[in-house]
Amino acid sequence: MRTVVVRKGHAKPLWFGHPWVFAEAIASLGKGDDDWVAVVDEARKPIGRGWLSPKSALRVRIVDRDPRGADEETVVARRLEAAVALRRRLFPDPMRTDAYRLVHGEGDGLPGLVVDRFGSVLVAQFSTRPLVRRREALARRLLALTGATSLVGRPGGKEAEEGIAEAEVAFAAGSPAPTPVVAREDGLLFEVDVQRGQKTGHYADQRENRRAVAEVAGGGRVLDLFAGSCGFSVAALRAGAAAAEAVDSSAGALLIGTCNAERNGVGGRLRVVESDAGERLDALARAKTSFDVVVSDPPRFAPARAGLERALNAYRAVHGKALARVAPGGFAAVFSCSGAVEPAVFADVVRAALRDVARTATVLRVLAAGPDHPVGLAAPEGRYLTGLLLRLDP
Repeated sequence: MRTVVVRKGHAKPLWFGHPWVFAEAIASLGKGDDDWVAVVDEARKPIGRGWLSPKSALRVRIVDRDPRGADEETVVARRLEAAVALRRRLFPDPMRTDAYRLVHGEGDGLPGLVVDRFGSVLVAQFSTRPLVRRREALARRLLALTGATSLVGRPGGKEAEEGIAEAEVAFAAGSPAPTPVVAREDGLLFEVDVQRGQKTGHYADQRENRRAVAEVAGGGRVLDLFAGSCGFSVAALRAGAAAAEAVDSSAGALLIGTCNAERNGVGGRLRVVESDAGERLDALARAKTSFDVVVSDPPRFAPARAGLERALNAYRAVHGKALARVAPGGFAAVFSCSGAVEPAVFADVVRAALRDVARTATVLRVLAAGPDHPVGLAAPEGRYLTGLLLRLDP
């Protein structure tokens, strides 16, 4: 078996359980063509085994900590079985919720693999070279374990770093996915564009946060910024909100959002606005329009730490404009989906944004992705979604 040797002084995070071995931490890649490799420290003490990506800055992802354990196929099978078992425990009633993250990469001990389930369809991101090589076997096992009928492969965003050509990303297994795919979340029906929608087609990571917003939306007017397919709007309207305005720059996403509202019997109370969120907020400010609940869920502004300062300024600006549109005593849910923005840093950004617009607020909840997005204690980078549910002072 090919052995990767870690440089002196670089093994400590790995001993504490972190799964990533970066290129600069490697003293030797060993000999051979295998991409399932053993990892040892400078004294040749075994650390574990994992997948080698020879063209990536993140050179090895550790999968198994037992250097003399079962073979790779058995290890991966056990990881998949455990991931599926956890979701069955979290979502025992598929008639209520069958939209969730089935495999969450490092959090499920399968680094680089993301799989979301939407009813009978699985949407997978095989974002590393080793996973692309194994995807047919992985797809067969996932379909067998879950009883799903279709699996669709989607880009994960890291393919270029792995040397994966765009033409290699397209992948499907099982039966063709139905059109449209309709999934359940907390009893709501959501149409999912598994072929062209953003990421995997639906943001299952916001499920609990949509529920939290719905709890405070009864009787109120809702502004849903960066709305996508209008999940927050639909959840709030079904919970009794009087009206919702959903703002997004994608006409296609808003069309699906309109369909979602109609499927859930709230189409008459939803208004969709195709616009840049900042421009729409400026127009609402000029009209002095306020809302009882405002949701601001912008895209990832900080894909890496190199652009962190610029991203923090962008979050401060857009959230400040959003918070200014909250009526006295109203509520706001503000988010960052940038893994480089830690929760404490994000809280500082929101405090600054409130100060910019001369408002004060209290925190009702700290928001994050649900338990189907587990995060390893030794690898906090797996937590990327952070948010706050606020009550603006009267």
